[in-house]
Amino acid sequence: MSEEKKKRVRFSTEIMFILSVVFSIALSLTYLVKYNDIRGFLQKEQEQKERIEQLERENRELTQNLHSLNTDEGIERVARERLGLIKPEELLIYTLPAKQNKNSNE
Repeated sequence: MSEEKKKRVRFSTEIMFILSVVFSIALSLTYLVKYNDIRGFLQKEQEQKERIEQLERENRELTQNLHSLNTDEGIERVARERLGLIKPEELLIYTLPAKQNKNSNE
């Protein structure tokens, strides 16, 4: 082989090696970026699942509360506790806290 062919073959081998390294690095970087994106999406998915579970629990509690308030007992309880209402035949008695002597605190 002539000297020129040897240089050309060696030059071609070096170029192929450099191109292979560049291609490998580019492929690795692409993989890492996509892997990071996937991890972010999986984390967001988990957060959304937890939020859905929390909202479903809250929805069940509110539904139970609604069902209990739609009964006669529930309506009466709200009227007594929140509105301070009483039945016409009932008598409401308020109690005052007992006065404390200064000596009893010691």
